[in-house]
Amino acid sequence: MRNLRARILTVLLGISALTFGQNTQAFSTYKPTAQHKVALEVLKASKEWIANFNKGNAKACVNGYTQNAVMNAQPFGVKKGKKEISEFWTPFIQSGASNLIYTNVQIEVANKTTAFLSANWSMNVGRGIIYQEKWVKKEGKWLLSYDNFEVLEKFKTPQENKTNPIAGHLALEEVIKASIQWIQGFNAGKGAVCGNGYSEKATMNAVPFALLNAKKDIQGFWTQLIAKGAKNLIYNNPIFTAKTANSVTLSAQWSMNIGEGKIYLEKWEKVNGEWLLTYDEFQVLKQYK
Repeated sequence: MRNLRARILTVLLGISALTFGQNTQAFSTYKPTAQHKVALEVLKASKEWIANFNKGNAKACVNGYTQNAVMNAQPFGVKKGKKEISEFWTPFIQSGASNLIYTNVQIEVANKTTAFLSANWSMNVGRGIIYQEKWVKKEGKWLLSYDNFEVLEKFKTPQENKTNPIAGHLALEEVIKASIQWIQGFNAGKGAVCGNGYSEKATMNAVPFALLNAKKDIQGFWTQLIAKGAKNLIYNNPIFTAKTANSVTLSAQWSMNIGEGKIYLEKWEKVNGEWLLTYDEFQVLKQYK
């Protein structure tokens, strides 16, 4: 293990000698966690839409769409504009449809005004899949501009499901906040904060640097990198997916002052009530010179 850590340090020293002093950084027009905060805003808007549906508030649901929104409700057809969307949702909700639940929720942030959400859905009258909800920010409010979903099964009789309708949303929110804390710790030069974000037996595959299988070695990696001046870590185009109530995955592009790359997988799991990284795989795709 000493030899492994020595090799990691040698690689990091070599990179720092080549790259520090570089002024150009990808995604530097964004604040480090700006897109995390976009995801939180959209999740809040989505939770409100679900709550309004389950309260029978059809008007509020319709007002969650832009004026010229398009809704592809398979097999019912394409609805264009709020009027046609209202003509779909209003009688449907008034007929008694309720108990809407989202599971396997995924949110992808494209930019500061656009995000995409997908999920499985169920309610008392059926179940299906949301292929895409496109959320856009208009005059400070998040609204649906495109909605593509399908009914996969229509129940013969109404069914009750006591699952928390927004459990996936809540898991995503908690992990997004944990990820923000991790990034802020890195950018504040706190290697211990980074290390403490991992479980004791976590695995980190830092391509091409090393494959580490213990929290203490992972903390050592980040501490050394920070000590050599690495900073200003920025996540771009993050995709957060709630696999279960206790497991969430994250992928993204990243950049910092010394280079940029891709996060293929961060697996966050709830361990004794705390969200921790149990697996982390990323790659450096470009080193600044």
